[in-house]
Amino acid sequence: MRVFLLVGGLLLGSSLPAFCQGRDTVFAVHKLFRAKRSSAKGLQAAKDSVASTALYAERMGRPRTAQEARQDALASTGFAIASVLKAGDYSAENEAAIIQRYQAGGSIPPAIRRKLKRKHFHRTSRDIVSP
Repeated sequence: MRVFLLVGGLLLGSSLPAFCQGRDTVFAVHKLFRAKRSSAKGLQAAKDSVASTALYAERMGRPRTAQEARQDALASTGFAIASVLKAGDYSAENEAAIIQRYQAGGSIPPAIRRKLKRKHFHRTSRDIVSP
């Protein structure tokens, strides 16, 4: 009788994570995309920061040299390109398409699967409170 209960308990305990796997994977994909979109916004803010620094220098009466203007333009362009590319790769539309395909029985693309880490599967109080 003990062996039967032990084997039954092990089978029941080992099958429970399978019931939550789909929901956890969808949550992890959502958390990954949300994090990548927020970092794209950070890159956009860095581009704006370069422009505001140049504006501040002009207002203080210190003229900018041509080299400083080119460096600021190059930095702004670099941040803008990086933020647009990252925001495009991790858009809400791409996220919805990946989740819809996963829920229909397909697999998550290998590039996204490689980026999913253990931290994306853990729920925190910030995940529950934030929309």
